[in-house]
Amino acid sequence: MTTVDAAATPTSNRRLVPSNRTIGFLAVIGVVVCFSLGSTLVKRAHTPGVLVAFWRMVTTTIVWNSILLVRGRHITLADLRQALIPGIFFGLNITCFYAGATHNSVANAELIGSLTPFLVVPIGAKFFKEYINVRALLFAFVAFAGVAIVLFTAPPKGDASLKGNLLGLTAMLLWATYIATTRHFRREMDVVTFMASITPIAIITVLPLALLNGNMFDISSTGWRYIALLTFVTGVAAHGLMVFAQKTIPIGTIGIAQVAQPALAALWSFLLVGEALHGWQLFGMAMVLGGLLCFILMNQRRPKVAVVNTVSSLG
Repeated sequence: MTTVDAAATPTSNRRLVPSNRTIGFLAVIGVVVCFSLGSTLVKRAHTPGVLVAFWRMVTTTIVWNSILLVRGRHITLADLRQALIPGIFFGLNITCFYAGATHNSVANAELIGSLTPFLVVPIGAKFFKEYINVRALLFAFVAFAGVAIVLFTAPPKGDASLKGNLLGLTAMLLWATYIATTRHFRREMDVVTFMASITPIAIITVLPLALLNGNMFDISSTGWRYIALLTFVTGVAAHGLMVFAQKTIPIGTIGIAQVAQPALAALWSFLLVGEALHGWQLFGMAMVLGGLLCFILMNQRRPKVAVVNTVSSLG
């Protein structure tokens, strides 16, 4: 009897340890929450989006490389070569999104960003052989419908413009490309090394745009405070969790999970900017979160063959 109990105890303890996939889904939740704050924080900085993007990239580079140095390591030329393509798309995406957010309403900026899954899901299925439960897509469309309700019933507030919409659309295309190239080029690089490698590449990419904008150091104390917030909320937490999650979670699932961002962004704009939320918006938020929860749960119950294929493709 003693032998059986001793053998059973480690097994029961192991069941209490979250699986890598569960940790990955928790990381995705963190990604969505952190990114949903982005557009509101950028607007509150009252600083040209290009300059916010550049200086946030500089501070983020310092943070990631400091973490790497504390671990007794540093980036190499091989790391920079491997991260070159994702780093370029990373810098361009941040610049276009921040510039678009300062020439657009939070609602428009987030609505355009929510279109990303329409690109990411087929990319994940075609190039990375990721499994998507077709029946679960019904709940993804429920979430999309919830996004539409949240955004189109919002009170007219903000500075929506054609320029802002075009920049937002460009940012969406660049973001989908960044996700796909990160999935391909990261390979066995750990999160800290990868982020420490792509951020200096992004700085070089954004620098010409910042120079063209002019007045690179003409930023108010408010602007610097929000750049610091963006550094840790999106530059470190959100992007770090994004890269971490891609090891165990299909990029299609991550892309669809980010549909929740516009609904959460509307909530942050209510709490931080004072924008009103109507009953229909609250109903839409419930649709988004409910649809995404069902989608994620259905994709967790995958056939064993699909699990093997996905894991082997993760490298």
